[in-house]
This record gives sequence, C-alpha cells and structure tokens, in this order.
Amino acid sequence: MSHGIRFDEIKVCDNLIIDGHHRCLSALITSVELGQVLSSSTSATKAIIWDLVEFDEEDWDTPAKIAHLNELDARYNDLEVEFVKQITSG
Repeated sequence: MSHGIRFDEIKVCDNLIIDGHHRCLSALITSVELGQVLSSSTSATKAIIWDLVEFDEEDWDTPAKIAHLNELDARYNDLEVEFVKQITSG
C-alpha cells in the first residue's frame, strides 16, 4: 500500500467489516486511506471487539499462494510481477 498499489474497497455493513479485515489493518499501519462500499451481512457476521484481537505476524500463506496473489496484484495495478515481488519481499 505504501508503494501506491491499489486495492479493492473494504466492504461494510452497519459499521462492521464484511470483507477487507486485512486491508483495513494494513491501511491503518501504512496510513493509507481505502474506500468503503456497502455490503450485506450473513448469519456468520459477528461484531468483534478489536481491542481483544491479538496481532499475529506469522505469514500463513504458502509460497505458491503468495506468487498467485502477486500476479493478481500486478495485473490489477498494470505492473510487472517482478516489481510487485520486489516491493512485497521486504
């Protein structure tokens, strides 16, 4: 985000994040403002007290998933995948 990579808006319903929790946290950490779009909730939607959430810095994605996401981000932003790999590897 701090390199100007565009991301989808965060989907919200009644002040709850429906889709985009990781984007929201990343935006807060990098001081990047992301847009919001209205969405609907499901029966699985639950309000969480964010002060009680523990931040886990372990990367749970496999190298194959990271490569796939880098390709998607490169296409979405009309960038070379090598550039996206470079800025996300640090």
